[in-house]
Amino acid sequence: MNPYLKRITRVQSLMEKQGIDAVIAVSTANFFYFTGTWIDPHERLLVCVIRKNEDPIILAPQMHEEDLISCTIETIFWKDGQDAIELLAKYLPDNGIISVDNLWSSYNLISLMKHKPSLEFVNSSGSLGVLRRIKDSVEIELLREAGIKADRVMREIMKKVVPGVKEIEVVEELKFLWKKEGVHDLAFLPIVGAGPNGAKPHHQSDETIIKAGDMVVIDMGGIVSYYCSDMTRTIAVGEVTPKMLEVYELVRNAQEAGVQAVKPGIPIGEIDRVTRDVIVKGGYGPNFVHRTGHGLGIEVHEEPYVYTGNDLIIETGMVFSIEPGIYLPGEFGIRIEDIVVATENGSERFNLFPRELFKV
Repeated sequence: MNPYLKRITRVQSLMEKQGIDAVIAVSTANFFYFTGTWIDPHERLLVCVIRKNEDPIILAPQMHEEDLISCTIETIFWKDGQDAIELLAKYLPDNGIISVDNLWSSYNLISLMKHKPSLEFVNSSGSLGVLRRIKDSVEIELLREAGIKADRVMREIMKKVVPGVKEIEVVEELKFLWKKEGVHDLAFLPIVGAGPNGAKPHHQSDETIIKAGDMVVIDMGGIVSYYCSDMTRTIAVGEVTPKMLEVYELVRNAQEAGVQAVKPGIPIGEIDRVTRDVIVKGGYGPNFVHRTGHGLGIEVHEEPYVYTGNDLIIETGMVFSIEPGIYLPGEFGIRIEDIVVATENGSERFNLFPRELFKV
């Protein structure tokens, strides 16, 4: 059985347990997850309907007929001008519970509710969310490959961060290096934050010139066969102050503690607590201003999310980032990020590039 059909079988088993009669998967990522075909239909309805006791079906705009020619799932094509939501309603029961893709527009859902007033609709966190947060072997291998490429790009970009270069020029060089790896789509616009700009976790790189004495945060990722990478390192340009070294080592130790704490059977919020405790004890608790991490897969941010209080139990196959940071406004910022997968006995890093302070 191919991996896409296995995923359909898995979600049908989950639906049976939860009493869900159908799942509507419409986001580009969710549609790809079940079909292996990446299509952005824009405003047109493209949906994979997974039914509990029947074969799945696809409803697609006629203009995508060639895109879906090799798809093994039965596909019904609709023409522009046709009421696609009315067509969708014909393939749903009159009564029961329907799990609706969280990213589907309220406009379409409200229209469907008019056609099927007796149906109960729930969001897809309990179905698609549960399924996608556990990566199968195919996904893990693609994420591992994406991580290896990220390591290589990071190794090369380190050589380009020198005094006199602008942040935005480093971003352009990152785009070039990813293309050399055969990767033409980035997971997100790279973040390059020099000096005080590094204290802004999601700084938009600009014309700021990198100078001697700066700490430079580099956060980047590419997409390999539709699966993302995400990696952050902070490098020193020239000599560092004792304070910079102290903060760097604190973040590095926190990141290491978080990675070592990962194991199946514990709440994922425990990873945030362990990581954050290191920084709090070091005296910089208020300067760690975001969660420890997020899930990663087809999307660069997806379930599970790593924050204190999240009681979700870690399971083998969960993939997420561990990326503590300390941000000192007006001075500098430091963040170190790796992607890990939970294994039977702990975790595996997808990023192996050194975490010791790199100086240029």
